[in-house]
Amino acid sequence: MSGHSSAAGAGPVLLSPMLAVIGPPPGADTEAEYAYETLWNGVRVLAHLPGDGSMRLLSATGMDVTAQYPELQVLPVILPAPEAVLDGEIIAMHDDGRPSVERLQQRMSLHHPDAVTHALEDLPVQLMLFDVLCVGQPVIQLPYTSRRDLLDDLALAGPGIEVPAAWPPSAAQALEQTRAEGFDGVVAKRLSSPYLPGRRTRDWIKIKHLTPH
Repeated sequence: MSGHSSAAGAGPVLLSPMLAVIGPPPGADTEAEYAYETLWNGVRVLAHLPGDGSMRLLSATGMDVTAQYPELQVLPVILPAPEAVLDGEIIAMHDDGRPSVERLQQRMSLHHPDAVTHALEDLPVQLMLFDVLCVGQPVIQLPYTSRRDLLDDLALAGPGIEVPAAWPPSAAQALEQTRAEGFDGVVAKRLSSPYLPGRRTRDWIKIKHLTPH
């Protein structure tokens, strides 16, 4: 999946999400080279904010899904400028605060504006933002640690919008906590890695909880 550029002056460059490989946790000798984030198992989107108060949410396949999630239009209000491209996942939660693939699938199936409007209360979603590709200028060449600092400095918090914490270099701690909270696992991200649009590399490792038989 390759990125493609928008028309000159029409907004930020449109890029594809960076992808993770599935694998075991890093060993003890390399564990400290990674940060650990929750494996959300939601709808991957890139949020394109041209800095004029508007926003486009593009799926991993490049589809515009903005109209399906109108409650997330709070994001350009929180970050009206500068031009930015943010990476994240849309998730839905059970009433007990645990992730619900079923509720998310129900919401994803709705396209008619009336159906979407009626679902805002019964099937709300959240946007978990975990990376930044552009903020005023492209930053994909920066290491994960620098991009993460930029993302944290944006202070993005509002109804349905969250920048989740990343764990310090302890895969075991991250796996234990995500299991307890009902998530499927963690993603280990190499601290020195740039953002590689459309690429699947071992810089990002998807570590799933083993399901007992």
